[in-house]
Amino acid sequence: MRRLLGLFDAQFHSTSRGAIPADVRVLPDRIILVRHAQSEGNVDCDAYTYIPDPQVPLTALGCRQAQEAGQAIRRHMEAAKGANYKLFFYSSPYKRSIQTCMGIRDAFASSQVAGVQEEVQLREQDFGNFQDTEGKQREKAERLRYGRFFYRFPNGESGADVYDRITVFTDHLIRDINAGRFANSTSLVLVTHGLALRIFLMRWFHWSVDQFMSVYNPPNAVPLVLEKVGPHAGDCTWMHTKSFYRLCPDSMAVLKGCTPDMCATHSLPPGARSMDELACLEAHGKSAEEQWAELGGGW
Repeated sequence: MRRLLGLFDAQFHSTSRGAIPADVRVLPDRIILVRHAQSEGNVDCDAYTYIPDPQVPLTALGCRQAQEAGQAIRRHMEAAKGANYKLFFYSSPYKRSIQTCMGIRDAFASSQVAGVQEEVQLREQDFGNFQDTEGKQREKAERLRYGRFFYRFPNGESGADVYDRITVFTDHLIRDINAGRFANSTSLVLVTHGLALRIFLMRWFHWSVDQFMSVYNPPNAVPLVLEKVGPHAGDCTWMHTKSFYRLCPDSMAVLKGCTPDMCATHSLPPGARSMDELACLEAHGKSAEEQWAELGGGW
């Protein structure tokens, strides 16, 4: 019925049985994004000339920042859930991210950690191999002329390349969520890098390239929280999983350049009827043709 109206139907994206399976989604309570803590590369660009990017470690300050991030997440979770929660961690395999992830994890009892998984797709943008400082300065100047999102570093990646692999990650994540992997009041913590974090939000909330370019990297080790705002009783099962999350106001304030309209998404195309109106039509047993007629024959 909904497909005839050109609308998304989450039932057809379920891993459950049958051609039109029941909605079995058990949504994570929160999705918490963390840029790694301060690294040696953040304070000395020359570090990349003699340390492979995946091996760049945290500074002493960065280690403290990771622990403080863990305490901040624990306070947030306890305020929202008491002691009844678990966390599942995804981390970039780069050393600075793993160290940050472990620093955060130390704030929680082992019984509160549902799992830890390294995820290669969450790694830093590839700027090339061992980086020549002068050459990299020339390339970054060239990137400003060409366009920061589409410029591909020699032997490296463009922002668009990172977008492609983050898309693969989010697709797998949504499938895991829809399959009920994160039950029992589980929240997700993703430890990654500045650009990868922004592109995750770009992909999740469907930002345009211009919107993405207007947003700056968040500070090191400051948690950003996507809070669940549904489903509630009476919500339609055809809503996309992403539609149930928004960036909380405190996190939006940290993300310089982000605006309220960029912090949530919805499942209806522009000009469509509200979800309440559509739910009412479905509840009254309207056929697809009747819905189409009542919606004006199109958008």
